[in-house]
Amino acid sequence: MIKIGGMFPLEPTLPQKNTYFDQFKHMGDMAFAMSGRCAMYYCLKEIVARDSKKVAYVPSYTCETVLAPYIKAGFTLEFYDLSEGLECLFDVDKIDEISVLHICGYYGFCNYDKNFVQACKDKGIVIFEDVTHSLLSTDGFDPLADFWAGSFRKWMGIPCGGFAVKNRGKFNKSLLPTETTHLYQRQQAIAQASNEVFWKGELRLRQMFDAYASDPESEYILRHADLTRIAEKRRENYAALLADLPDQMTGLRPVFPQLPKASVPSHFSFYADQREAFQAFLADRGIYSTVYWPRGPEVHPEYGSTVEYIYDHIVSLPCDQRYAPDDMAYIARVIGEYLDA
Repeated sequence: MIKIGGMFPLEPTLPQKNTYFDQFKHMGDMAFAMSGRCAMYYCLKEIVARDSKKVAYVPSYTCETVLAPYIKAGFTLEFYDLSEGLECLFDVDKIDEISVLHICGYYGFCNYDKNFVQACKDKGIVIFEDVTHSLLSTDGFDPLADFWAGSFRKWMGIPCGGFAVKNRGKFNKSLLPTETTHLYQRQQAIAQASNEVFWKGELRLRQMFDAYASDPESEYILRHADLTRIAEKRRENYAALLADLPDQMTGLRPVFPQLPKASVPSHFSFYADQREAFQAFLADRGIYSTVYWPRGPEVHPEYGSTVEYIYDHIVSLPCDQRYAPDDMAYIARVIGEYLDA
C-alpha cells in the first residue's frame, strides 16, 4: 500500500551551504535553538526584561505550545479572532492595552493586516512573528517584526531545528546548553520512525522547555539542506493536488483554494464536516493526516464562532518534498472516493 505522511526521515544535505541564513547577516543577532518554543521563550525573555506591561495580543487559533512560552515569561494574554480563511481579525481598540503583538502566517499563507502591524509599531508595541509555518514563503518574515522565531521540525527530519532572530541589536544572554535527554529522544524517534518515542520526547519538552540551544548536527542540516528544492517541491505538490481535486466537494473544502506566488505551503489543509470519518478513510488507504491543533486550555472560543469552527473542522495533509505530483493525484483520487462513498 502507498504510504503518505508520518514522520520525516533525517533530511539529506548538500556539500555546500545554502544561502537561507544569509538574510539575517545584516540584522541584529541570530541563534539556533532546540525547538520552536525554546526559540520563542529566548526572544520573550529578551522582551520581558524591558516590558513592564507584559500583555501579549495572540491568535485564538494556535497551539498550546505557542502560548506556553508567553505564560512562562509572565505575560497576560489577549486573543484576536480569525476568519475561515485564517485572516487575523485585529481589534484596533486593543492597541492601547497591549505591549506585544504576535503574528504568524498559517500553513505558509500570510494573511494579516499590515496596517494594523504598522499602527502597533508606531505605538512602540513589540512585533513578534512566529515564522514556523512561513519559513520558506517569500513574505514569511515581516520587516516590521522586532523578533522572529520558528522551527523546521514540521518541514524536515531534524533533531532540533529551532532558531531565533533579533532584528536590531544583540541578544543580551546566551542560550542554555542543549538538553541532552530531549535531543537523544528526538534522534531515536527519527532513527526508529517511532511515534511512541516522538511523543515521549514531545510531552516531556512541554514540561521542561527553556531557552535551550540547538546541537551541531541540526545546525549543519539547516545550513546544508536543499531548501530551494524543498520549497519548489511543496509548491508543485500543492498546485497538483489543488488542480486534481473533484469539482464538487460537498462537506469538504480547501482552506486555501489558491496558491499565491509568495506562499510555500507547510501542508494542504481542508475543512471537513465529518473530520474523524475523513481521517479514518484516508488512513485506511495509507494517507496520514494531522489536526493542527487541538484546542488548548488557555483558549476559549465562543460557541458557534468561526474560531470554534476552525478547531473542530480543520485537518492537514502532507504535500512535502518526499512526494511528487503522482502522489498528489493518488490523494485526490482517494478524496473523490470518499466523497462518492
